[in-house]
Amino acid sequence: MSAIVLLGLVTHSATITGTIKGVDGAAFQGAFVEVQNTQTKITVEVLSDGQGRYRIEQLPAGEYRVQIRAVGFSADPHTGVNLAADQNISYDFALQKGVVRWTDISFYQGMQLFPPAKGKDLLVKECSVCHEFQTRMAAVRRDADGWKDRVQYMRTALNVRITDENAEDIASYLTTLFGPDSVLPKYASDMPGYKDTVRPFRTTR
Repeated sequence: MSAIVLLGLVTHSATITGTIKGVDGAAFQGAFVEVQNTQTKITVEVLSDGQGRYRIEQLPAGEYRVQIRAVGFSADPHTGVNLAADQNISYDFALQKGVVRWTDISFYQGMQLFPPAKGKDLLVKECSVCHEFQTRMAAVRRDADGWKDRVQYMRTALNVRITDENAEDIASYLTTLFGPDSVLPKYASDMPGYKDTVRPFRTTR
């Protein structure tokens, strides 16, 4: 009985397919295609392949939003996509050049682009054990007192054992990077040397 029910669910499901092209018009590999049911908020993601193709199957009937996530690029989403049972529908995307925010880059890229200092070394040694910089640091702006408060919280609430001197160096460095007078440009893509940190997307078999 359960096999019959499962077969019925799979049979009465929709499929979304399509292709993604880069700014040069060529097939774009490695873009995330995100499909979200607007009622249940259930989200499915797939990667575009070497020919820029994607395929998302077994979607229940309902209303969906289809969008693309690719670092450094943007594309207009498809909203209000109403899928019926057994429906196959196709949406193609043409990527446009976009910005790369500091929250978008990898930890490796950040360590290559951030200026050298004792605080940077301490950041890697003491802070990256629990979290990296994208959400807890690059996503906010704090003044010197704000960063001192966050470092002190790490020492007390999370029991991270660092000296007063090292704590001061970490807070000072974070203020330099993500304070009101940051030494960094607004976007990581505007940083000299950014392009050298970008690794081409490769699939593994």
